[in-house]
Amino acid sequence: MSDTTKKLTEYYDDIELCYKGMGLTFSDTPDKVDKIYNSLIAKYTNDMKSADPAGRQAAIDNLKQVKDLHERITCSMIYKDYAREYEKYNLLKDEERQARKQKHEAEREDMVNCPYCSKQLPAKQKVCVYCHGKILSPTEMLMSKVFVTRNVVAAIVVLALVGLGVVMILNPNLFK
Repeated sequence: MSDTTKKLTEYYDDIELCYKGMGLTFSDTPDKVDKIYNSLIAKYTNDMKSADPAGRQAAIDNLKQVKDLHERITCSMIYKDYAREYEKYNLLKDEERQARKQKHEAEREDMVNCPYCSKQLPAKQKVCVYCHGKILSPTEMLMSKVFVTRNVVAAIVVLALVGLGVVMILNPNLFK
C-alpha cells in the first residue's frame, strides 16, 4: 500500500470516527448532522449550569469535542459532496412539489359543482356520476331558464297582442 493511499485511508477512517463520535453515519443528511450537533450543543450547554464542578468541566470538554467533530465533518470532502447532492435532491423535490401543486390547482379550476347534489365534478363531464343529473354549460343553463314553457307561452301571448294592436292601429275599419 502506498503512502498516499495510507494517508487517505487514515483520513477517511478519521472522518468515519468523527461521524461515529457524534452518533451519525455517512448516509445521514446534512440536516440530520446539524440537528444532532445542535442537540448535543444544547445538552452540554445545559450541563454546564450544573452545581458540580466536575460535571461542568466534563460538559466543557464534551462541548469542545463536539465542536471539533462537527468542524471536521463539515470541512470534509465527503460531507461537502453529500451536502451538494442533497441540495440538488431537495431542489428537484421542490420543483416536483411545485409542479404537482400547479397541476392540482389547474385541475381544481376545471371543476364544477353539480346543480342537483352540489358535489364537485370535472367540467368536461355531462352527467353527474353521483346523482345522474345532467350538467349544463353556462349557455345551456341560461337557455333552460329563459326558455321554459311558461315564458314561451307568455312571449307568444304578448307578441299576439302586440300584433293585434298593430293591425288595429293600421286598419281601424277592419274591426267595425
